[in-house]
Amino acid sequence: MLRYDTKIGDHDASSSELGNHMLLGNNPFPGLRAFSIDESHLFFGRERQVNEITVKLSANRFVAVMGYSGSGKSSLMYCGLIPVLHGGFLEETGPNWNVVTTRPGMSPIDNLAHSLLKASSDYNEQTSEERMLNQSLLTSILKSDSHGLIKAVDHIKREDRENTLILVDQFEELFTYRSDEENDVSEQAKVYVNLLLEACHVDDSPIYLAITMRSDYVGKCALFSGLTQMINQSNYLVPQMNREQKRKAIEGPIAVGGGEISGRLLKRLLNEIGDNQDQLPILQHALMRTWDYWVKNHEEEEPLDLRHYNAIGKISQALSQHADEAYDELSPSDREIAEILFKSLTEKTIDNFGRRRSVKLSLVAELAGANDSEVIEVIEKFRQPGRSFLMPGAGVFLTPESIIEISHESLMRIWTRLKVWVEEEHESAMMYRRLSEAAAMYQVGKTGLWRPPDLQLALNWQNKQKPTRAWAQRYDEAFERAIVFLDTSRITYEAEQKNQELLQKRILKRAKVVAVILGVFLLISIFLFLLAFTRNIEAQKQADLAIMSQKEATEQRDIARDKEKEARDQRILALQREQEATEAKIKAERALEDAEEQRNFALKQYLYAQQQTNIAESAKLKADRERINAEEQTIIARENKDRAEKLLYQSIAQSMAVKSLDIEDNNLKGLLAQHAFIFNVEHDGSEHDPYIYNGLYSALAQISGRVYNTIDGKQRNSIKSVVFTSEGDTFYSAGSEGKIVYSSISDPSNSTVVAYNKYPNRVLALSSDDNWLVSGSDSSYIKIYNLRELGKAELLYGHKSFINDIQFIPNSQRFVSAGEDGQLRLNNVVSQVGGLITTTEEPLKVLTINESGTLVAGSTVSGKVILVDLRTGKKGVLIDKEGTPVHAVCFSPDGDQLAIGDEKGIIGIYSVSSGDLQREFVGHKGRVSAIRYNNEGSLLASASLDRTIQIWVTDDFNELPLKMSDNDAYVWDIKFSPDSNYLLAACGDGELRVWPTKLSLMAEKMCSVLERNMTEEEWNTYVGHDIPFQSTCINLLLDSH
Repeated sequence: MLRYDTKIGDHDASSSELGNHMLLGNNPFPGLRAFSIDESHLFFGRERQVNEITVKLSANRFVAVMGYSGSGKSSLMYCGLIPVLHGGFLEETGPNWNVVTTRPGMSPIDNLAHSLLKASSDYNEQTSEERMLNQSLLTSILKSDSHGLIKAVDHIKREDRENTLILVDQFEELFTYRSDEENDVSEQAKVYVNLLLEACHVDDSPIYLAITMRSDYVGKCALFSGLTQMINQSNYLVPQMNREQKRKAIEGPIAVGGGEISGRLLKRLLNEIGDNQDQLPILQHALMRTWDYWVKNHEEEEPLDLRHYNAIGKISQALSQHADEAYDELSPSDREIAEILFKSLTEKTIDNFGRRRSVKLSLVAELAGANDSEVIEVIEKFRQPGRSFLMPGAGVFLTPESIIEISHESLMRIWTRLKVWVEEEHESAMMYRRLSEAAAMYQVGKTGLWRPPDLQLALNWQNKQKPTRAWAQRYDEAFERAIVFLDTSRITYEAEQKNQELLQKRILKRAKVVAVILGVFLLISIFLFLLAFTRNIEAQKQADLAIMSQKEATEQRDIARDKEKEARDQRILALQREQEATEAKIKAERALEDAEEQRNFALKQYLYAQQQTNIAESAKLKADRERINAEEQTIIARENKDRAEKLLYQSIAQSMAVKSLDIEDNNLKGLLAQHAFIFNVEHDGSEHDPYIYNGLYSALAQISGRVYNTIDGKQRNSIKSVVFTSEGDTFYSAGSEGKIVYSSISDPSNSTVVAYNKYPNRVLALSSDDNWLVSGSDSSYIKIYNLRELGKAELLYGHKSFINDIQFIPNSQRFVSAGEDGQLRLNNVVSQVGGLITTTEEPLKVLTINESGTLVAGSTVSGKVILVDLRTGKKGVLIDKEGTPVHAVCFSPDGDQLAIGDEKGIIGIYSVSSGDLQREFVGHKGRVSAIRYNNEGSLLASASLDRTIQIWVTDDFNELPLKMSDNDAYVWDIKFSPDSNYLLAACGDGELRVWPTKLSLMAEKMCSVLERNMTEEEWNTYVGHDIPFQSTCINLLLDSH
């Protein structure tokens, strides 16, 4: 009977049942990992290759299966060769096989002994102490002499006529588990290979040997005597699958799983997979993701189709997007652990090729400064069922001694974030190696201490990477020597600089003393000169004043004589005037008495006339009041009638729009939606009625197809940020692929890639004058593009980690940036100089700046919104959501309110002055990823990872919002056009969606795409018998005539 280690290849917790059928939903595709032995019923397309390998093994008792990484070597052995042996297809040996599967790893002989022990018949009955004892015994047997493997197999053999297959998977580990500097193989590796070869050379031995190895390592086999000859005699180079074999590999597992695949999706997969080196693992991964999505989202009798395939990101994006989803689920601290984990699992060789490596879990914990449970929690995110990124697979219990590795090297080549990490780790290792070599040479007197720029580069590296002894030992064990050399270089250079500064200070001090003495003498001379000059001027003034006083005294004496004469003449005249006044007074008293009598008579006549007037006015007012009241009642009745009629037609319009959603006939669907709009306009309905909006959009989308509001973003991965130019029709977009694309709403097919970043882009910002474009990415620097002279971008440094957000100050050449390092910086695009505004305890994820450019608000994952005054740098907590992450913030145009969106889909409107919550409502079912006001502040839009967009009218938040749910992926960013007519959405599938914000924008296009008007029968059915028939599109009436 066949016995084998069922854990080999078991990298997922879910395993397929052996049989002809599976329950619908069990995923028949393994993803990145190789097929396991118990998945042979899912293995298709390699039947011919299995037969050829079997023939070679039978003829030579040895076969070397070779191919490039990802060619399917391991799967070919586990699901091809082993089931053939078990089925008894080798007639000369029979079906009685014991299969021992092993990998060299870091201790090849110990691993071989452990695999032999697990293949023994009583392994499951042994206690842990017995297993340790038996493994030590098998190790000793293997090391005893060159026939150790034959003796070890005899030791575990239960039946006399039992054949043993030794399957050495990943044979290249004999070469990869040594450093690049080692030019020879270890003694243990030589003993290991000798054991394998001797077992095949003994004529009566029942041992057969099969190895799998990457073809690029075949040249290194010459290091082992005899191995090259064996490979030349019996080797098999795994060929690429042809189109028919790939078709079987796709259709076969789907049929076993109880599903079907559409012809167009099958054709798309076969065309897109091409001849890529990683074609098989990325195909298996894309199919695994498509199957999972189809199980959860398919309609009855619906096969796997393009919509399911597009939803997972297609072959080009599925793997990177899937890995990013796992990474995004981690907390900030766990993300740091994940970065250190993957950096320790990958490396670049001296010839600049990437390769994977294994690492102990305890070493990862030491490198990350975390405990084992925290590291295990991160690993579980990347190896849970359906995510086979790391090995061992889900379900295997992890301990500090567990060996961790990535499941396939294709992950290093396809996951964008990991490619950046690999490059960073390589650059860091290169710097450490340079430093270590310089330290070694300095120790023997062959070089001197480092000085700038080498010293500064090394110090920057030390501050950024914070290397530890555990990390450094992988590259050079003399870590302390290298750090002492660096510290000595720094201290020596600083001492030289300090001495230079002291010397310059002494010279400057002497110069200052001489200058002070000369200055004092100069001041004294100036003072004496000014004193003499001032006294001379004062004496001259006194002489002139004496002459003027004498002249003035003479003039005053003449004036006094004239005044005396004038006073005598005035006294005589006053006596005459007094006599005339007495006579006039007597006459005035007599005239006053006559006037008083006339006034009393006139007053009596006036009172009588006033009384009669009041009586007449009172009667007139009463009559006017009664007339006005009658007129008001008439107006109220007329307004109520008009209001009732408007509400009736508005209700009919909404009903017509809802009915149109379920109609398949393009003309009738568009006519109902268009006439619903006409009724809505004629009867003062809302310009943002959600029912009318959905009807118009659904009709245009059905008639025009997906191109109606889709713009090709020229991106294969997620688009993370968009910015409009001031003219309103054109905009820039950027995403995780690194491209920056220039597009137009009026010409959606003409998008142009204007710039490229090797790191995934996170955010774009455009200055108010459209002259400067700024991008932030997963790197620590910011790129600045001068759009008037678009050429090489300028790099602005200052942050120590990746950039979270960038916002331009309105009508300015300055912008504010926030990084994961907690810095908030103010930068200038013209001078390309930045400065620190403030540092926050936790990084600000999203920024918004008020219209006056005085305040900036930023959100954190702990739920705080920090308000910073750009004039003073003072900061404070404006809002605290107490643990609920806030992912979106936006000032209202008047700056009085701040809108925020959080992890739970809740939107809040807060007062900026007090921080009080003014309004709160649940907008989405998932994280709010972006929130924006239009320029007028009349509309507020929000986007979410639940793949919906909503627009509220700010004058009345109680009204239902416009809801755009026709998105096939996450919505990461939204922007209103400057004229507020359109809302632009950046989506996770690499597409841009343009949504009109006004009903009239869609209604203007409707009649041009319709072919007829409604018939009276259709009118009576969908509108009503009591509503007079009307033609919807006048242009269609004119065309018919």
